[in-house]
Amino acid sequence: MTPEMTQASTPIELNDALARLLEKYAVAPAEPWRLVDGLPPPGEGGDARVLASGCFLDEPDLPESIIPLLPWRHERRFVELKRLIDAGTVTPLLMCRFACLTDGRERSLEAILYREFDLIEWLSGWPIERLYASMAATEKRDRSNFPQRPATTLRSVPGRAEIRPVPFFGAANVIARVAGGAIASVEAGTTLPAGAAMQDRHELIARRGVASDRAVDTQVAQSSVYAWTEAGHEQHTDVDAELFGLDAAAAALVRAAYDALQRPESTAALRQQHRRLRRLVELAYESDRRGERLAVGAKKGTGPICAKHPPGRSGKLDLRAPRPGGTGVSPVHGQDARGTQSRTGYSAPPEGEDEEGGAS
Repeated sequence: MTPEMTQASTPIELNDALARLLEKYAVAPAEPWRLVDGLPPPGEGGDARVLASGCFLDEPDLPESIIPLLPWRHERRFVELKRLIDAGTVTPLLMCRFACLTDGRERSLEAILYREFDLIEWLSGWPIERLYASMAATEKRDRSNFPQRPATTLRSVPGRAEIRPVPFFGAANVIARVAGGAIASVEAGTTLPAGAAMQDRHELIARRGVASDRAVDTQVAQSSVYAWTEAGHEQHTDVDAELFGLDAAAAALVRAAYDALQRPESTAALRQQHRRLRRLVELAYESDRRGERLAVGAKKGTGPICAKHPPGRSGKLDLRAPRPGGTGVSPVHGQDARGTQSRTGYSAPPEGEDEEGGAS
């Protein structure tokens, strides 16, 4: 490995890597495309389809030229976690304990929540039904070394006039319950020192077994190779033989873009999940503002419904209750109607159901 391989991936490198992958497997997209690492600038791509991670796209409803991606679903550690759940090795799932901290430079608090909410639903196989969030903005530090990030605001929930700004530095604790009865907790923050690498940990706790994406005796992410040279300290972690030189996040982004271009029919499901995740993030901010546990709405096109826990529902976990489709998970979150697992979890809901999984 050369020092150049350790540099941050640029959009050109990512597009070259994606082009080589498409050529290797003889995939010829019907339309021009452009892969963007981060927030696409206004007018990016022209007539080409723009592929970008959904966590950087603020609007729930995107133009047809933009395809939101869920690249973390292609990271090996999360693929292995999902395999343990789907195979029944770790079962029945009782709790998800997720944590993610950044310095706020590469990913905002809103983007972190977007990612963690999707991981909850994808790994558990169940949609989030209700959540409670507590957030706090931290004291602003010197941002001279940070790239300029345009101020963003959340879209308003129907019936609410207030639009709450997204803090650049902040922390959030979210407790959510999924439809299967399991509880999920998310610790998110953008309070690490400037230049610090993202630190995250995802643990699945079941009645039989515990699974984690980190070794049990580690507190921070580890690299495969450490080198101390005259040029300084270098770390290398290559996870994809076909995308050698890209780190895990960049390789996952290229893989997600390749899958979207190879299977254009998955675009509808990607847009559907993006809209849902944006509304879940907005609901978390609303929960913090109101100081209440809120339920996720199930009516198509209405966004989250702000309501307390329905009366008469104890929320008791029924471990004997079968999942939809026998051994599978819900159609929107990685399983078709026959219970056949799809590799990436992108599948449209059965006819007659809306984007939130409820009857239309």
